[in-house]
This record gives sequence, C-alpha cells and structure tokens, in this order.
Amino acid sequence: MQILQTIEEVHRVFNTSGSSPLLVTCDDFRDWVCKYDRAPKNLFNELLAAKFAKIWGINIPEVALINVKKEHVPFSKFSIQPNLFDKECFGSLYLESSKEVDHSLVHMFEDLNFREKLINKDDFLKIALFDIWLANEDRNHNNFNLLVEIGQNKQSFLYAIDHVSIFNSSYLNYGISEITEEDSIIKTKFAKILFNNNRYLVSLVDILVGNFYLCVDECFLRLDEILNLIPDSWGVDKLQTKTSIVGNLFTESWKDNCIENFRRFIQTFIIN
Repeated sequence: MQILQTIEEVHRVFNTSGSSPLLVTCDDFRDWVCKYDRAPKNLFNELLAAKFAKIWGINIPEVALINVKKEHVPFSKFSIQPNLFDKECFGSLYLESSKEVDHSLVHMFEDLNFREKLINKDDFLKIALFDIWLANEDRNHNNFNLLVEIGQNKQSFLYAIDHVSIFNSSYLNYGISEITEEDSIIKTKFAKILFNNNRYLVSLVDILVGNFYLCVDECFLRLDEILNLIPDSWGVDKLQTKTSIVGNLFTESWKDNCIENFRRFIQTFIIN
C-alpha cells in the first residue's frame, strides 16, 4: 500500500456531515481526498472496507496512506487541530470527472439512454449486499455514498465511497446487528429505476449470492494481510481486532442472515 506525502498547501475542505476531508496534492503529483480523525478506528474502517471491496470486485477510488505536513494545513482558516496530523491519514484518489450521486442525478437515470451507459449497473446490488455484510449504516436514500464517473464515449461507472460507519458505527464493541431496510440503498428510487421490470433480476441475485460466499471466504484468507497494513500510529490492537472481526463477520449464521435479508429487501422494495 502506498505511503504518500503532501507537497503543497491543502486545496480545499469538503464540507460534509462527517470528517470534512481535505483535497491535497501528494508526491506522486496526483490529488487525493484525505481523511483524518480523532478516532483512528474510523480510518481503520475505511482501510478495511476498501481492501474488502477490492476483493469483491467493487469499484472504489485507489487508496493510500498519506502523511500530511502540518505546514501545508492552514489551521486558522479551516479550524483543524494540528495533532490530528501526527499520524498517517487515509487517502482516496480524487476522481475529477466523477459526480456524487444525489437525488438530482438519480432523476437523470430515468432516461433510458443515460441509464444504459452505466456499465457496472449490477454492482449497485453487489454494493448493497456488501453493506449488509459489513453492517454499513450510512449508505441509504438520504446519503448514497456513491460516485458516478463519466468515462470514454460517455459511459459511466459506479464507485462506492465512505465506509466509516461499518460495524453499526460501533467498531464491533457490541457485536454486530443487521442493518434495517432504511439503512439500505435497496430501499431507494435509484434501485427501482435500475432494476424494476428486469427479467434477469432473479438470476442476477442468485449469482451475487453464490459469489458472496466465495468473496467472504477470500476476505477471511486475506485478513491478516490487510491488518498488517494498519499503521502503528493508529493504535489499533490487531489481535483483538482480528478476533472481533472473525467472530462477527465470518460466522455461518451471520452470512446466512445477510443473504436472507438481501433477498427480502430485493423482494420487498424492487420486485413488489
């Protein structure tokens, strides 16, 4: 995993309801969306979910660890505490040609021509199942946490972003709980637009369910490799974290519950 360093002053702060990430340029001469946090476990959630998403074949922006030089942060302008940059930050490559999905963009997908240019449409449901498995409470009708990137020939691609709220936003301190229908992007107008009257939907769901078990098994096999990427500065107890993750994400009962809820959400909010 790349470890980068900023080379000039922060360009902007993204005013979000969460961590208000920074847009920075690093020594690879590319721009990155950089997250810093008082709670390093939030950064860990981002790292873990990003690596798991790659195993699942879900599009996410390229990720890296970033050392932000304090002289590059105008603290008085942005009201950010300097000590937040005593540790590595979590960076996602800035996709300049992308747009964050909101209700105005969802409306555009009602146009069949626009919708048919979405190359990885099926990934919408894969991301929904991924969220159910990780108990991600923060991708829903109010906050899609998806990007659409427009590529060549105006073809578009979905990217999943922002996974700080996996594990029910509690870092597995209280075990793991099923997300509600309100916490799923399956219960959205976007899902209806993409998959309503899709005669292949049942077959697609069966394929996603079959791949689910393979992807989860691969995540388990690569868990140690991923945990070894955690910077010491984050202060994460890797052994305890592994024990918690294995005892929650990888049990047969949890996997079966995830599939049951996935199918139920599909039936209730798309097929019906």
